[in-house]
Amino acid sequence: MIIIIVVAEETFQLTIKLPGGKGSDIKIIASPREAIHDIKQSVMESPETCVHSCFYLALNGKRLNDFAELGEIEGMTPETELQLVEDTYTERDARLHINRLRDLLGGPYKPNPSAVGIDSGVSFLTAVTGEVDEEIVPENEKKVEDLFSNEPIPEHAFTDADMNATSKLSEFVPPTFQRLAPQCLKSLSLSGWNPVPHARRLKGDLLYLVVVTLENETLNITASSQGFFINNSTSNKFDASRKSGGKKMGAHSLIRLLQQASPKFASNFSALQEFITRHHMLEVLPVNTYFPAHPWAVQAPEHVFDPARPAEPLLNFGSDAVESLRDWNDELQSHRELPKANLQERVLRERLVNKVQSEFTEAAVRGAVAVVNGSVVPLNPMEPEESHMYVYNNIFFSKGNDGRGTFEALGADEAAHVATGKDLEGVKVFNSIDASGLYTLGSVIVDYKGVRVVAQSIVPGIFRRQDENSIVYGSVDNGAQISADDKFHDTIGNEVAKSLHLSEHALLDSNDEKVKLYTSLETKGLLGADGRRYLLDLYRLNPVDIEFQENECIDKDDKPAYPHKMTLLRPELMGLYWEHRFREWVKVKTEEIKKEKKLANGSADDKDKEEEQKEKPKASEEETPAAGEGEKKAEEEAQQEEEEEDVKIDVSEFKLSFNPDVFTSAKHGEDAETIKEQEQAVRDASKFLINDIIPSLVLDFASYAISPLDGDALTKAMHRRGINMRYLGKIAELVSISKDKRIEHIQQLAVQEMVVRSCKRMLRKLLNESPLEQITACVSHFLNCLFGREFNAKPKPEVPEGTTRNDFAWSRLTPNHVETELKQQVLRRFRYKLDDDFLNSLKVLPTLREICLRVGIQLEARDYRFTAYTEEERAAIAAEESAKARQKEQQQRQSSRGKRSAKNKSKEEEPVRTRRITTFVPDDIQNLMPTVKQATGRSVFAEETFEAGKMSLAQGHRQLGLELLLESLTLHEQTYGFLHPETSKCYATLAMIYHHGDDREAALDLQRKAVIAAERTNGVDHPETVHHYLNLGLFEHAAGRTKLALRYLKHALYYWDLVFGPGHPDSATADNNAGVMLQSLRDYPTSTKFFERACATQEEILGKEHVLTATGYHVLAKAYTLLGDFNKALNVERVAFGVFEKKLGAEDPRTKESDMWLKELTSNALLSAQRAREQAQSAVRPSGATAAAAAVPKGTAQQQQQQQPGDMPIEQVLQYINGDSPRTATSARKGKKKAQNKRR
Repeated sequence: MIIIIVVAEETFQLTIKLPGGKGSDIKIIASPREAIHDIKQSVMESPETCVHSCFYLALNGKRLNDFAELGEIEGMTPETELQLVEDTYTERDARLHINRLRDLLGGPYKPNPSAVGIDSGVSFLTAVTGEVDEEIVPENEKKVEDLFSNEPIPEHAFTDADMNATSKLSEFVPPTFQRLAPQCLKSLSLSGWNPVPHARRLKGDLLYLVVVTLENETLNITASSQGFFINNSTSNKFDASRKSGGKKMGAHSLIRLLQQASPKFASNFSALQEFITRHHMLEVLPVNTYFPAHPWAVQAPEHVFDPARPAEPLLNFGSDAVESLRDWNDELQSHRELPKANLQERVLRERLVNKVQSEFTEAAVRGAVAVVNGSVVPLNPMEPEESHMYVYNNIFFSKGNDGRGTFEALGADEAAHVATGKDLEGVKVFNSIDASGLYTLGSVIVDYKGVRVVAQSIVPGIFRRQDENSIVYGSVDNGAQISADDKFHDTIGNEVAKSLHLSEHALLDSNDEKVKLYTSLETKGLLGADGRRYLLDLYRLNPVDIEFQENECIDKDDKPAYPHKMTLLRPELMGLYWEHRFREWVKVKTEEIKKEKKLANGSADDKDKEEEQKEKPKASEEETPAAGEGEKKAEEEAQQEEEEEDVKIDVSEFKLSFNPDVFTSAKHGEDAETIKEQEQAVRDASKFLINDIIPSLVLDFASYAISPLDGDALTKAMHRRGINMRYLGKIAELVSISKDKRIEHIQQLAVQEMVVRSCKRMLRKLLNESPLEQITACVSHFLNCLFGREFNAKPKPEVPEGTTRNDFAWSRLTPNHVETELKQQVLRRFRYKLDDDFLNSLKVLPTLREICLRVGIQLEARDYRFTAYTEEERAAIAAEESAKARQKEQQQRQSSRGKRSAKNKSKEEEPVRTRRITTFVPDDIQNLMPTVKQATGRSVFAEETFEAGKMSLAQGHRQLGLELLLESLTLHEQTYGFLHPETSKCYATLAMIYHHGDDREAALDLQRKAVIAAERTNGVDHPETVHHYLNLGLFEHAAGRTKLALRYLKHALYYWDLVFGPGHPDSATADNNAGVMLQSLRDYPTSTKFFERACATQEEILGKEHVLTATGYHVLAKAYTLLGDFNKALNVERVAFGVFEKKLGAEDPRTKESDMWLKELTSNALLSAQRAREQAQSAVRPSGATAAAAAVPKGTAQQQQQQQPGDMPIEQVLQYINGDSPRTATSARKGKKKAQNKRR
């Protein structure tokens, strides 16, 4: 952040003098645009000054206004000295001070049982980093070390690691992760003597606290206007007077008071501060501008006694919290109305909109959970439950089903469910257009316990005004009465219709009167009591996918009808199709203009030639070629001029817009020809999706332009191209027909995604029908039927006492029933037939992860058994059981000896754990949390600056590109905050640029921020987080900290295996990088394993004849050489050379290098064998090959950075192969190190 400020403008280096007169002060670097309250926040968050929270800053004894900007304060210079002056407390200040202390005592990962999920926004970076015992080596100080050394191989993350072992779920949370901070107090809570009596209020008392110290001493503390002091009250006697004992009994800060009163608090608080400062700043900050990520696998949280926890609402909001409900709608709309004339105004506006949207989402999630749990009384309790509506915390809630029969003809509840998602999509689109004069509601969709709840901000007056006049655009009664307010119509036509390519179309109402609309009939324009114009029900902004609807929404011989007719095209597709048609039009138009110009020029040329012939009847033969050249030049120039003029096409002539009401039940008021044209435009868009876009996506997969790692990445890739998820089956079919090994992983991923989505549907239905107390049993039984069939083919559900298996839908499930239902669901929803053994080809942990993330399940992170016991395991279990039975028998015989033996018996039996008979048990389900979809805002300016920066870099303008990206980062941080997926991407891009520019420390700092922001907002095992960790490893290795780099790589590869499993094309790159790093540590045996695995992956996917596979073999040959295994090196180098020669030709540098290696290895083969025989006969020393393995060569981080993964200094390796002395080889290159002389 400081770097950015330096780039932007001059900084203020402030000195803040602390109270106490001990000469202590702190330095703060700030921007002239920062306000005084930003400086105060920095003081409060600094470990040295965290004891202060109630103070003001003074300049030359004069109090400064908290909201004044530094640059505007009179007398303020870049090196000003400010005084920190302790202020008097109000009740609010006292509460903030207590909360600040509670937050500090909780540490960065304070468990919060009132949060919607466990481990909200957690980050593991500090835990993975651990103790760093390596220094960053500047580029100019890096030394080229000798390849050969007798020094022991340093211990690293992959020492003794099993390369073939799969990731264990029990290791999901790193063992070094420290959740609980050092304990400083036993408890801190509000006293039962609150609220303060009237007489004591007049003496300045604000609150009463009870603190139990680690010395087991109970302190009754008064928070007063002057600070905190220990009073004389006890649990049964009230005496608020100050306890005698001098200054030790009172202090301005509660932290200072506790440090004076409890020696253990003082020492442990120092340890706590050290614990907090070990974490990166972004790990400690709260995630408040984005819904935080929650891991799907968690450790069972330890529940800690905290008497102040129930009083948190009082401490946070005061006694009037209930009365101060926020007007969400007014906040959202008034922030959108803020001016946006210049950059500062736009940034402020976008930041405030983002912040209130994030807070609205948090409130909506809590409200939706309360609605589903039945804690909120409906507004219409007399109506059926499915049509209930609710208001809670000034937010309107409704259920995402067809309670009023609106979608009866389109698929009832199925269509209504889709419509809610499309409505949210419409809100996002409208918000991105940002049309002035049109407003959308704050909208969030929450899926919890199988129920979809739609949360919206409340339009002013909507409950008071039930008259027809409030809807002034569109129709509420399916077209019986249609309104079209002129102001609405013009506003939509001017801004929205152009962006979305909506056509103005006439509809007929019940009286056959024509009404013109831009949006669909169902979209409603509402005039609120606040005078604002709101657009609601935006689910039909885009037209119907008519080709799909006509072909798939009917029963066929082998496939049932698609479950609903709400099959709409995506906005991204409409944009792509419009551009496609526009390019075609430009091409045709260009050709037409060229032809017209040719004709015009042709007739003019004929006349000119006739005149020339009259003037010059003959031309000499010598002049003819020159004249011909002149004519050619003139033609070329004319052609260039024509091409320049061709660009000047009147774009406004191109007309293509879409009527969202075609192919629906709406009555059209246009003539038949117009309707036919509008229908054809929509049909062509539908065909464009099937015939062009989907095949092009499969080609992108084959060329690795896109390489998704999980279902979420696949979904995003499809959505970016405007492909609906109902086409997953078509993509899977296209991939399987191609029989292309390169995209086999896409086929597996598509099938996995279809199964996951079908499981989500099944679970949603089961959970909806289950009472709260049966949820864990329901989920665990479903997972047993899906994943535990090998371990237990007939899992028995745990049903409540007094009930049977047949009483509930979930308990009647069997593995066969689940399999059959999944096949039906996939066929119905994705038009794809699963193989009979599809469950055997599913990757268990990646599929389990996806299901948990989609449904909101948080499982205990432990190793689940998915396979049946082997014969050996069964025998061991039988032996253990019989031993237990004998022991039990013996204990029963001895039970007559009295109570002591009974006690011993209980002690012996206690540690014995019950062996599981199913894979999952209800206690494994730690939490069921809501899944959230929200209409997040986008900072268009920040993203445009980001893209412009990347473009400048691509064009070679490094300085301009870097400045634009730094500006974009500032905008991202100011708009989205530090912890946001978009900011994380920005950090990562800049880090890569600094890395290529050899600015190691800046690259590392930005990459760490990228990792933390991704962990806390996307998830600790999200593919982007994994890629950020892999890059962080590369950057650390380049900076000379290879052991730390390997820790990051191991962490990333662990999650990679969990997210996808083996066999992804990109995993070969990660393995090669790990191999290179291990070579630099001289661990050749382990590095070779990584190179072998990378080669196996490339050969499996690309085939043996591919150049990339050959490159992998060439790298592997070097690894075998350095290991001393010359036979293997020779064999794989032959394979590499064969491919290079065949594919690239003999003159290619890669072929030449491979040929050189091959010759050296071949000529050395006889010599190696001869040496081995001689040394075996003498039996004095091990063979040359073994010696080579023992004296493992060492390369440097700098060499690896500049070379391809796996490359080693070829001169040294070849000299070693030829039998030269290592000492000679090294001294020839460097001749510096004395240590080399001692090698032998």
